[in-house]
Amino acid sequence: MAARIRDPRFCVFVSLFTTLLAGAAIGQTSAPLSAIDWLSNSMTEEAAQDAPETPLPDADLPPEITVLPLDASVADSAGLVDADELGLPADLWGRSAAGDLAEALSSLEIGDEAPPVIRRFLTTLLQARMEPPIDAAIDSRFFLARIDRLLETGHLEAAKALIEASNSTDPQLYRRAFDIALLSGSETEACREIETTPELSPTYPARIFCLARLGQFDVAALTLGNAESLGILSDAEDALLRHFLDPELFESEPIPAAPRLPSPLQYRLYEAVGERIATDALPVAFAVADLSDTVGWKARLTAAERLTAIGAMPFEDLLEVFLERGVAASGGIWERVRAVRELAEGVGHRRTGSLSDVLPDAWSAARRGGYQSAMAAWLLPSLSRAAELVELDHLAFEIALLAEAPEVAAAFRTEKVEDRFLLSLARGEYGTVPPGDALGRSVLRGMSAMSAGEAYEALIEDDRRGEVLFRALGQLADGATGNPDSTANSLTALRRIGLEALARQIAVELVLKEGAA
Repeated sequence: MAARIRDPRFCVFVSLFTTLLAGAAIGQTSAPLSAIDWLSNSMTEEAAQDAPETPLPDADLPPEITVLPLDASVADSAGLVDADELGLPADLWGRSAAGDLAEALSSLEIGDEAPPVIRRFLTTLLQARMEPPIDAAIDSRFFLARIDRLLETGHLEAAKALIEASNSTDPQLYRRAFDIALLSGSETEACREIETTPELSPTYPARIFCLARLGQFDVAALTLGNAESLGILSDAEDALLRHFLDPELFESEPIPAAPRLPSPLQYRLYEAVGERIATDALPVAFAVADLSDTVGWKARLTAAERLTAIGAMPFEDLLEVFLERGVAASGGIWERVRAVRELAEGVGHRRTGSLSDVLPDAWSAARRGGYQSAMAAWLLPSLSRAAELVELDHLAFEIALLAEAPEVAAAFRTEKVEDRFLLSLARGEYGTVPPGDALGRSVLRGMSAMSAGEAYEALIEDDRRGEVLFRALGQLADGATGNPDSTANSLTALRRIGLEALARQIAVELVLKEGAA
């Protein structure tokens, strides 16, 4: 229970406690230090600077002279799995500078209509342990961009593990770790780390929040008074923190309206004062907070669907949420839950006839929810055992291709030219005549050409394959809506840097998406 602030004039006496608050932040005016505009500004500007003070080298040249201890750690060397285990070249970044890679990654847009394999591959790539960029010892921007992309796509646990693997004491990384803790419900542990780590300098809102979380309500109140006397907080921040520390004393004062895009710290503060912000319209990372047992089932369902659609939650975990209780309502998400549950029952009982009955509706539900690729991987073992599926050959064929299982797909292939073409693409056999459309021709050209075009070839020749990769993924994420020449060149570029299997699966999913199958 929060300690009450009995006298609103308590800030007059705060100067007596200045020595107790030496670690508190004195700046709150700096802009967010990341391309992610919802990160909490929880560390002071003095403790965190995005751009390194050391001048960066040109992308074409190594640093002139950089003196570092022999055992100095480089954050960008961190990873959760070795590159070769993922089929990736460990020297993929080549001669690219960290800043160029960071810009390429940060500007890479992957929309809902992009081939799902692109998102899966990128998530894997960001977690790979590889040789760092040439100037990573003096420029951490690419590592921060890796972390930020994982945060943007809701992969909070992966981002947390990558931060820990870096063994870095950079406050910018702790700032991100703090937000992960806020969204994951482990903020008390994070607050203890702030308290015991002198080099971390939290801003006043973060410090006040943490003091209260650790039960030090009197010190939190004095810290708020100190911030008020210095004029550091905005009126909205001041009012919100007053309600947070003593809701009864300030219940007659209105709670400030929640911002359109709150930070994770603001999100938790509003939750604490009884004004929980719906996460539906917030970035997908906030959906993780809705997986708590204290949240209503519909909100949990919505969050689970969003996270599964973006690849941040396995389909098995989505099923667990779907099976928590009985479905009493109808329409919208309830119809999807009902259809997927019936599919799970058919799969669990291994009844082929039952599977044939429920698969079309469940697949339609997965498409509407955006997680058909996750469902395809989960369904694959059942398809392998059910080659006798009646009247569902084409649907089973499509599911197997999305699950990257061409040999299973072969059992369901029809004699349509589109099916023969897709299966040949998936198998890496490019002699089959494509359907009579521009996409089919550009995909076939991309999978058989020797040159990726002048722009790509120049980067490849300069050993800047990472930049080639991000540029190609960005072009292909637009799918068939882009220029056919760009589609062909980007597929060839992926093949030229050793990612033949990735190019092949993207080609398959592009054709599937356009309904050519």
